[in-house]
Amino acid sequence: MTYCTKEDVKSLLGDIPDDPTDEALTTAINNSTSWIESNLKRNYVPIPTDNPNTLKTVAIYHSASDLILTLYHGDELPAQYDVWFNKAQSLLDDYIDAYLNSDAEESDLINHQMVKHTRARTYNQKRGRRGVRRWVR
Repeated sequence: MTYCTKEDVKSLLGDIPDDPTDEALTTAINNSTSWIESNLKRNYVPIPTDNPNTLKTVAIYHSASDLILTLYHGDELPAQYDVWFNKAQSLLDDYIDAYLNSDAEESDLINHQMVKHTRARTYNQKRGRRGVRRWVR
């Protein structure tokens, strides 16, 4: 499932001197989908089956940053790229935080809770063993 369309990305970019090809648009959209889903999985947030508006916007911004990185080289590149990528990252972080801070349904939260590990002592530490014992003859 892709989160945005070619027209969505083109409308954000507006009139740019170099028109991206259909292949470049498709690749950028696929990259944004993979990036979004990997971030969701890494944070234990389920991948939605429908298309939430926030993720659509994130995909559009990330695709635009990917296209700008592909099309432009020079002094303007870092500023333009940073604007769109940072906006996409910020929106995705907000989406993940909203899910993790109980804006999701209770059943989803229970099914996708993160496991929190404690600093438990090891088997040998519990038994007072400090290291490998050497047998003395």
